[in-house]
Amino acid sequence: MIPVSLPGGNFYVLMAVSLACLSTLLTWLAVLATTRSARHWLGGHRRTGTVLMAFLAVVGAIFPYQQFSLWFSAQRDAQADAGRRTVLAQPTMLAGVEMPAGTELRLAAPGDLGSFERAVFPEAHPAPIQGITATRLFRYPANGKQAETLSVEIERDQALDGWLCAHGHRIEFVLRDGHPRFSSCHLAIGNTLDRQPVPAGAWLKVIAGAGAAGDTPRWLLRTEGSDALDVARLPLLKVDMQLDGQRRMLGFEGLLARETVLGDMTYPPGTRVLAANAGLPGAQAGDLLFSPSRGRSARRAGGDDVPAGNSVLQAPDGTVRGVLGNREAGVLDVAAMRIGP
Repeated sequence: MIPVSLPGGNFYVLMAVSLACLSTLLTWLAVLATTRSARHWLGGHRRTGTVLMAFLAVVGAIFPYQQFSLWFSAQRDAQADAGRRTVLAQPTMLAGVEMPAGTELRLAAPGDLGSFERAVFPEAHPAPIQGITATRLFRYPANGKQAETLSVEIERDQALDGWLCAHGHRIEFVLRDGHPRFSSCHLAIGNTLDRQPVPAGAWLKVIAGAGAAGDTPRWLLRTEGSDALDVARLPLLKVDMQLDGQRRMLGFEGLLARETVLGDMTYPPGTRVLAANAGLPGAQAGDLLFSPSRGRSARRAGGDDVPAGNSVLQAPDGTVRGVLGNREAGVLDVAAMRIGP
């Protein structure tokens, strides 16, 4: 269903009154032109007739004037927009992208190709960008929070840096030293991680490089929807996972998709799970931290339940190393909130 913006109620009232006055005035003028008695009456009531005509003319002109103003503004915008559009006559390198002849550009400054904001590539000649072929490109200038960004549309799922990106979402690039570098995309069906499928629609983002020069990529993988992803042998939803360049997991966080038993502990769905920080008291490599959601408790066989506001530090084999308050465990005891896709 296509949303349509309708004018306010005052628009229709003013339109009706204005058109009624205009039609009344035109009818009166037609009667004056064809009927002698009407002209005689007007001659005997010149002041009243003049005031009435002036009133009808002023009110009747409001709606036509509004329509003319809108038409004039649209024409002016169309002329200005035409001055900001151009078609490349020959292949041209812009923003690190080799754009083929026939590319339609929308410019921020008329005549300045370097100020382009959008590029639409010919159907027969999509533009190559880091191994993919793009049909459209949107350019966003740098600001205080992020570098210059290119947002690309593709017609089919395409592979980039070993990941299959979905064509239903734009692929993001950042410009570094005048060249586009892959930044993020939504993943298509067909990606795997640890020999299991990654849910379609998962968001992938390049994060800071691991090396001193920042050349080795690391990845942030974020899943949404109702498809669970097994992480550390746990079924998780809404996973945030950090991966190194070889797709080895560096850390993760997510919510249990269903009731889960680990050792003596039974956790309800929605329990927050994350890789334990090595700095936690008693924590060892590979340990997990379980934090029941608000209003829920984790059950412990032969022991007291662990209510919300606390976290269980547990080894992968089920050994409970301790129960910590969320503040001590470094877990924010707030409602879940995400920024980003």
